[in-house]
Amino acid sequence: MNLDDMARRLPAERDLPAARKQILKEHLMTELRQADPSRGRARAKRRPKPRRRRRQGEHRRPGTVLVAGAVLAAAAVAIATAAAVGTHTSPPAPKAAQPAPPATAAQLLARIATAAARQPAPVVRDSDFTYIRSEVAYEVDSISNGRETTSMEKLHERQIWLPAANVCATGLLIEQGERTPISPFPVVNGTVDRHPPKGTPMPDFTCPSEGHLGDTTYRLLQSIPTQPDALLAYLTDGKKWTNDDPPTEIGDLIRETIMPPALAAALYRLAATLPGATLVPHAANVAGRAGIGIMWTSRTARQVYKNEWIFDPGTLRFIGEKTFDPKTGKLTGESAIIRQAFTAKAGQLP
Repeated sequence: MNLDDMARRLPAERDLPAARKQILKEHLMTELRQADPSRGRARAKRRPKPRRRRRQGEHRRPGTVLVAGAVLAAAAVAIATAAAVGTHTSPPAPKAAQPAPPATAAQLLARIATAAARQPAPVVRDSDFTYIRSEVAYEVDSISNGRETTSMEKLHERQIWLPAANVCATGLLIEQGERTPISPFPVVNGTVDRHPPKGTPMPDFTCPSEGHLGDTTYRLLQSIPTQPDALLAYLTDGKKWTNDDPPTEIGDLIRETIMPPALAAALYRLAATLPGATLVPHAANVAGRAGIGIMWTSRTARQVYKNEWIFDPGTLRFIGEKTFDPKTGKLTGESAIIRQAFTAKAGQLP
């Protein structure tokens, strides 16, 4: 029996107006098509969801015929009830007005700043570590047969733990099967050496330290000024550590860290006033997550490159980036932020 035959077998109710009968019939047909996977799939516009494997002993759902029969019975009861007590149709609720999409990078950055300022500030202990899990792939140089070549890595997972208050504490990087301690002190055979032989390069600051631009902690980020002029002066003065321009400094700060809400809002407001940014209305990170992007030309002491920041279009949170060769437009790196949290120690999963 097809769906139209089932709909025609509904009980006839002479007391119902013809228009109301038609509405109920259309409602039934909608329910039946939703119950029938062969028809519902044709209208689906959403991205396919990953398949879930059945566990041992798990039974399949009842067949479509049984579901359709239940819907038919429910519809018959609904018609009988409508005939007895009458019907009342409420007008549809008005849809909430949606903000117009941003027309410029400055407009998008202003919205991102507002969204960042609304986030609650996390409670962080000095002994904590900032944990970031991401998916990354970047260009790497290699030498083969005496010749240097450049190629893109395969996409892989990267997990990093950075100290929240003292850069002298040892962090951890797990990437491509290797566990690497992170420290300003020399690392020899996977172990931090705080008392290396004389002449070994050592940190040019005193421990404990909250760090500096290019090597920050969450505590340092909390102390950075958030007033526009003072913030710009701080980033410019930080060139003694990095020699980067302000857009590049901002990109480095948001890339692999958890940002205090007040500073995040201030950085994006400042970025909105800087020249050179362009809007990328349709972007996606390397994990395939759709977003909206902002493209910069970044200048460091070593190179010039195009840098695209990618944000979730709904929450406006940073979800990854891409880098490009400014001359050829070739993709040279990309990343996707998967998880951010604070943990009690390096190596601990949130």
